[in-house]
Amino acid sequence: MLAAASAAVLAACSGRRDERLATAEHEVVAPSGDFTAIVVADGEELRPTIRDASGEPVWADDLPHVERYFPGVVWESGADVLWVLSTDHGDSSVRQDGAGAWVRTMGGDGMPEDIAELAR
Repeated sequence: MLAAASAAVLAACSGRRDERLATAEHEVVAPSGDFTAIVVADGEELRPTIRDASGEPVWADDLPHVERYFPGVVWESGADVLWVLSTDHGDSSVRQDGAGAWVRTMGGDGMPEDIAELAR
């Protein structure tokens, strides 16, 4: 069922499978190569998650997503900035702050055009 939801968001986001989008079955490497993004099933909820090179989670979405509204999860092409495209919570970006902690910013301000196209 999760695979079907993943396929649905891929089709909805781009009309074709976009290898940049992370799903439960498809982990995507950040531009730096130091992190990956994946969508992790947590019971009935889905959690976009960033992992370090050893596979340890360094950030997990605290907003619950459900299969019906599977989030689009995609890295910016030139920076380690993860975009979570969500119809139920709104779009947000996640990036490291000056201390190295991953921090979410709600809203689409500064969203690159190629990612905005996926959000449409």
